Amino acid sequence: MSNIAEFLTKKILNKNQLNKIKQHLDYADITFSLYKFIWINILSALLLSAVAGIFVYANYGMFNAVISFFGGLFVYYFVITSWVSLMESQRARYAEKILPDILLILASNLKSGISPEEAFTLSSRPEFGFLADKMKRASKYLATGTKVQDAFSYIAKDINSRLFKQTIDMIIEGLNSGGELASLLENISNDIKDTAFIRKEVRSTILVYAIFIFMASCLIAPVLYAISIQLASILSKLSHTIAVQFVAKKAVAINLAPTNISSEFLIKFAYVNLVITTAFGALIFALINKGNEKYGLKYIPFFVGIAIALFYATNLILKAFFGGIRIV
Repeated sequence: MSNIAEFLTKKILNKNQLNKIKQHLDYADITFSLYKFIWINILSALLLSAVAGIFVYANYGMFNAVISFFGGLFVYYFVITSWVSLMESQRARYAEKILPDILLILASNLKSGISPEEAFTLSSRPEFGFLADKMKRASKYLATGTKVQDAFSYIAKDINSRLFKQTIDMIIEGLNSGGELASLLENISNDIKDTAFIRKEVRSTILVYAIFIFMASCLIAPVLYAISIQLASILSKLSHTIAVQFVAKKAVAINLAPTNISSEFLIKFAYVNLVITTAFGALIFALINKGNEKYGLKYIPFFVGIAIALFYATNLILKAFFGGIRIV
């Protein structure tokens, strides 16, 4: 089965595309077989899109079914790539967070006079997660005669973090220039912590903008949509009444026709716009708050749920309040 999947995959995708997908899987620490991963997702996308297309065809016709099928493929591709990208970012962010502690502990061990391979072993603490395993493997490489620079290069491998790679490059450059390893690691660790502290202060300063985005997309927009729908419903009834009165009085000089926009259409329109608005609001919220819009993907269900629930409740309340108004 795996041989068939590999053969078919190589017929569809070229070597560069396969290497790019494999790199993203390594960044996300997804150990699943490359060819199985590709074909499982291809078959899942086709199956789910076909089910959606059949459902739409039974209710809305062939044209909408075709659109739903290809739309389902696009949505599935977006979801799976976003999930892999989010896994990459979370892994990289975790590595950036614990990097200063690793360098500081490693520097302390080196200052105590032990060898680099022993320092790497002692610095590989369980709380460091996957980096602890990398530290242990790097210590084994050092024990077999590998250079310290190559050991640090191995640690930076398969981590999609610009900060992490730049830090490792600085360490390697410092070692090549003849710098003392323990002092170099300690200074770099302190610099990273200072930079992280400054970033935290900047985020706290702009937090008010993130709160505004949340309120505008999840709280204010649903209420305004509900008010607009009720207002449009009242105006529609009013225009219909006026049109009937003009026809009854045979006022042919004035061509007045009632509006044909129904409240059901406006409600569907509001739901669609709320989903789009809150989805982009979640991405912008994450971009402001965490510096990367990818983290907004996990906020989207939360934002959309709040907005739709508030819109539904507000619409019911306003409908009960204005529903008793009679236009004669």
